[in-house]
Amino acid sequence: MRNVIILGLTGSIGRTAVRGCRDFSNELAITGASVHSRTQEAVRICLENGIRNLCVTSDAPCEEVPGLKVWRDLSLMLEALRPHVVLNGISGSAGLKASVCVIKRCPVLALANKESVVMGGKLLFSYAEKHGCRIIPVDSEHSAIDELILSEGRENVKSLVITASGGPFRNTPVEELKKVTPEQAVKHPTWNMGPKISIDSSTLANKGLEVIEAHYLFDFPADDIEVVIHPQSVVHSMVRSTSGQVYAQMSPPDMVFPIMRALLEYRFPHEAGKALDFTNLNLNFMKLDEERFPFVADAYSCVRLEGSYPVVYNTANEIAVDAFIKHRIGFTEIRDVVRRALDLDWSFTPTCFEDIDEVQKKVFREVRI
Repeated sequence: MRNVIILGLTGSIGRTAVRGCRDFSNELAITGASVHSRTQEAVRICLENGIRNLCVTSDAPCEEVPGLKVWRDLSLMLEALRPHVVLNGISGSAGLKASVCVIKRCPVLALANKESVVMGGKLLFSYAEKHGCRIIPVDSEHSAIDELILSEGRENVKSLVITASGGPFRNTPVEELKKVTPEQAVKHPTWNMGPKISIDSSTLANKGLEVIEAHYLFDFPADDIEVVIHPQSVVHSMVRSTSGQVYAQMSPPDMVFPIMRALLEYRFPHEAGKALDFTNLNLNFMKLDEERFPFVADAYSCVRLEGSYPVVYNTANEIAVDAFIKHRIGFTEIRDVVRRALDLDWSFTPTCFEDIDEVQKKVFREVRI
């Protein structure tokens, strides 16, 4: 039995992980979880699923109930419970601090928080190596690439192909994008996600983050990472082999597959979700429209420039998306905000996690909305 802790219990990753762990109850036991603000919902999920420890990572009130211990310090809970694997499903840059905390105290980090890799970069992986922690990617695209590289061998893979659904506005005339509202942007046609990641998926900033993430996870240069539009979200990513053949990983668009792959460390005793039905399946692929989705080109620039540019890309986007949700800027202005931030000099390369914090603070000072 593998003991699991889920960070970000009330988010889409956390809820899907709970569902998956129910199906693998003979192999996985959720011994703890974390929540930031939706404490009532988290308590309910814990009580319904026999989770006996909950860490609240904010000052939000949380009722004490029989059978549930409430923690206010994640490191103390991790040290007390000593889990086999921790799933980081926290949304946004706050996930980096949690990843660092986990790496120091747990042998396996199942990482759904892409910002940890985007901002932490090489620092994150050297820190994990120092502490003997294995990082397994949970993003569906990176989980697919990880599986394909393990299958084919790194030496036989020439380049990576990351798929993108294109979000809800892939066919919307470009001139109409400025009229998009937050309410429209959160309605993703394929995935059920939180508002921030849904908006990132509508601008394809999310895919830009995934390009940066793939660069650090798999050590491929920008020129060997490709993004293609694939509306059905069935092919989660592909690799091009040195022989010219392309290998794809396919499954229904359900995050239970990559989550369980990471929590079980690739060993599936039975199916994780509904099998793919080929009897009525049409797959389409098309070239990325850079005029419609300029965020992806910005991400490639960040990979090539390195320094602090990936940190700035992520942080400025978080600031801009928050402003958009609050109706302070328009949809197309999200990228304008990020572009203005990236136009500054961020050639400084962080040498520790404290440096990353300082870069973020500087971005907040520079980006005024």
